[in-house]
Amino acid sequence: MPDNQTRGMLENFLAYMIRDESELIWQYAKEVAGEAKSRGASFIDLHLSKAYIYTWLAWQDPPGRQLHNAIMEKILNPQHPKAQAFVNWFKSLYDL
Repeated sequence: MPDNQTRGMLENFLAYMIRDESELIWQYAKEVAGEAKSRGASFIDLHLSKAYIYTWLAWQDPPGRQLHNAIMEKILNPQHPKAQAFVNWFKSLYDL
């Protein structure tokens, strides 16, 4: 994770950028991906967070955006308060 303290992958961090109004569908995407895993989906447990976010992205307009496009197109909200600690650190590090 970008804070070098929390365990996880980039997808765990990007989940912080999901807009509050999308929280219900985010929770449902997690349920569906978990259910798919329990029914034999072949991804490894370590990649569950990837399955969550890509399932959620499949249900957006337009569906199936890549992560960087989801940020640029504001499907994911880089201004979300949960992401601001990283954004502030990054700006400070690079004097932006």
